[in-house]
Amino acid sequence: MDTSTHITMGFGLAGLALLDPSIDSNPQLANAIMLCTVVGSNAPDFDYFIKLFKGNGMYVEHHRGASHSIPALFIWSLLISGITFSFFNDASFFQLFIWTLIAVVVHVVFDIFNAYGTQAGRPFTKKWLSINIIPLFDPFIMFIHFIGFTFWIIGFHPGFVFIYAYFIIIGYIILRFLIANRKKQLIGTEESQPSNRITLIPSIWLNKWDIVIEKEKSYGVGRIEGKAIIWYHHFDKYNNDSNIINKSLKDKNVNHFLANSKHTHVLTHPTSSGIEVRWIDLRFRNKNHYPYMAVVKFDKENNIQASYTGWVHNTSHLSEKLAKPERSIVANG
Repeated sequence: MDTSTHITMGFGLAGLALLDPSIDSNPQLANAIMLCTVVGSNAPDFDYFIKLFKGNGMYVEHHRGASHSIPALFIWSLLISGITFSFFNDASFFQLFIWTLIAVVVHVVFDIFNAYGTQAGRPFTKKWLSINIIPLFDPFIMFIHFIGFTFWIIGFHPGFVFIYAYFIIIGYIILRFLIANRKKQLIGTEESQPSNRITLIPSIWLNKWDIVIEKEKSYGVGRIEGKAIIWYHHFDKYNNDSNIINKSLKDKNVNHFLANSKHTHVLTHPTSSGIEVRWIDLRFRNKNHYPYMAVVKFDKENNIQASYTGWVHNTSHLSEKLAKPERSIVANG
């Protein structure tokens, strides 16, 4: 989920914690737990520091990786509750730890529910886990929280408010899961062959789901609206004999991108100074644009000049991203 949702859920969990009379009757403990749940709700995304110290490419590859793993759940919880306890000596360390752990686990679980997924199974598996039933930003989940905060502000007990709120959200998640299964049943027999890889991508609307079908030699990208399937793009898979494409695979930013991408396609784009090779993740479509990509810039002699990986929502800004020095790192070999 996005950062604003994680922050919001941190405050919601702090309200839920007040169901415990020992917390509700101790303002200092309640404040300490609120600090723990808000920080804990965002802690797995502290891997953002990878971007600051190792660059955007390393961040793209490792975001939602080790920081969302099983050991990390307990490391984050111990670290956050331990630091908080040092400032709130009258608080219960056990309660701080439990509510921090709940916040961290909720963060990871909700990240599994969206299309990007996490490596939450590490160290047992490095497979990216993704259930694909909730969009990266879900306005309904935010709306339920804001309704809860409103009742809290006007005097209702936050513990009871948020236990009802989270029952509603759990029901909403189950509903989305059932709708996703129904949408999959609409896909025709030809597309549902065992050799094909089919991915549904949730939107903010319950009746609109994006779809990517990967076949042996092609991709199909479309949307399911109600019971109708609308196909937007069809791509033939790239030619393995293409020298320029194979050369782009030696770039570190492309390798970072491919490490956690799914349904990746590659396009070549001629420029005045040479050619750009663009690797795109077909799961993330915005109208006719695929913003999650890796780009390698070649000169007219097919030498790599620069590269970049990440989200490019406006291609007019791509030249600025490619101009930064850290983008031009090339892998050995």
